[in-house]
Amino acid sequence: MLARDQTLEQRGEYIARAADCGSCHTAPGGQPFAGGTPLKSAFGTIYGSNITPDPQTGIGSWSKSDFERALRRGQRKDGTYLYPAMPYDSYTKMTAADLDALWAYIHSRAPVKNQVPPTTLPFPLDIREGLAVWQSLYFKPGAFVPVAGKTAAWNRGAYLVEVLGHCTDCHTPRNVAQSLEQQHQLTGAQIEGWYAPDISGDPLSTVSKRSPKELEVFLKSGVLPDNTKAVGPMQEVVQDSLRYLTVADIRAMVDYLKDQPGNAGPEHPTPVKYERLAAGMRVYQDQCSGCHQINGKGIGESVPALAGNDAVTASEPYNVVMSILVGFPAHGAWGAMASFAGVLNDDQIADVTNYVRTAWGNSAPPNATPWSVQTLRANTPTPKSETHALLCPDLNESVIKPALALGADMLKQAAADREKMAQAVANYRAAVPTASSAQVLEALSTAYCKAIADDPVSDAMMNTRIVNFAQQASLTLSRTKPPN
Repeated sequence: MLARDQTLEQRGEYIARAADCGSCHTAPGGQPFAGGTPLKSAFGTIYGSNITPDPQTGIGSWSKSDFERALRRGQRKDGTYLYPAMPYDSYTKMTAADLDALWAYIHSRAPVKNQVPPTTLPFPLDIREGLAVWQSLYFKPGAFVPVAGKTAAWNRGAYLVEVLGHCTDCHTPRNVAQSLEQQHQLTGAQIEGWYAPDISGDPLSTVSKRSPKELEVFLKSGVLPDNTKAVGPMQEVVQDSLRYLTVADIRAMVDYLKDQPGNAGPEHPTPVKYERLAAGMRVYQDQCSGCHQINGKGIGESVPALAGNDAVTASEPYNVVMSILVGFPAHGAWGAMASFAGVLNDDQIADVTNYVRTAWGNSAPPNATPWSVQTLRANTPTPKSETHALLCPDLNESVIKPALALGADMLKQAAADREKMAQAVANYRAAVPTASSAQVLEALSTAYCKAIADDPVSDAMMNTRIVNFAQQASLTLSRTKPPN
């Protein structure tokens, strides 16, 4: 048995914290790294694996090469592909030294025998070989390369944000195939119903609006001086990962984020009539002002302010809507907030959301709608409607128009007919000869989404149909070659 290197193991523990391994591999109330955490994705629910050194249910039988292949290539010991819920697209750039330290730390842990529930996804997503197609289109393994001309602190921040912290996985929007839209890097995205805000260099982003010191305090504590607090998944990131980082590393992350170029995502302005905002004000006064105060300032350390709150004024309204729907448990000095899902209907939640986003000097777009509330409600444990549609991505007209021209009937037939799918791919490539396979997949899948958007099915079923179509299109693309 090799002698243990405690210094290396301690370094590995720090890497595990920075990479936030525990969030996905530690189930609520479970043993650390023993797996079983349910991870919601567009593909369905995937369970975090047991990564303790147990030889039967964990990775005790893995070699370091097996471990490296999982992190760098997205493949398990037996060669099967990992779903992209595992952020190997970021971890692929992890340095050899950090990977060695992480390996040493994981194997210093006590083995825990815990068989996690199997991931059961609908056909054809249960065929992991299809992920080889996804990887060929969207995954590019490689090493982290420091940027010449930048300081050591800036490059350290880039490594923490882009690689270990994998911030892009939450803060960058994804296309219908669940690939990151790199042209909108860090501009904000929906994740499990919540909204990870814009942290790019855009003048209106959360990062641009805050001073370096404020951002350092927020990353370390999840709290800002004006009583703004981290919510949803970001609260977990602060609790499980960021609060353990050194001051130097937190400052490096801020240095990097503050130096990013503006890269605003698409805007979706929604005009709201005065009477709707007035209705929202009445809901606020009746249901919310007792805690958050009539002026939106909150109460000390126990109730967060809504006035000037970055989560409230983000470009999308999801965090406000989700807070109303699911509430919050008590946390430290922060009091609990009950769910209002059974108290307020979709119109009332949309109205009060738009009110708080525009009151007290808040200048966020009042873009919450009853339909969007209904969609988010469908993905929470509250009773859901079976008649709402899925919000389809917006694509440039030159990209989506040739796909829409194929017609809804053909696209629906292509979802179940291999020959029709091949014809749809060929027709789109004839119309847009320069399109890459990834662009063909995104255009066809988005057009199919629009073709079935009014079907009276559940959100889960709608989502499954979209992903199934994308998977079939991927397999067709893998068997055909683009024109020369």
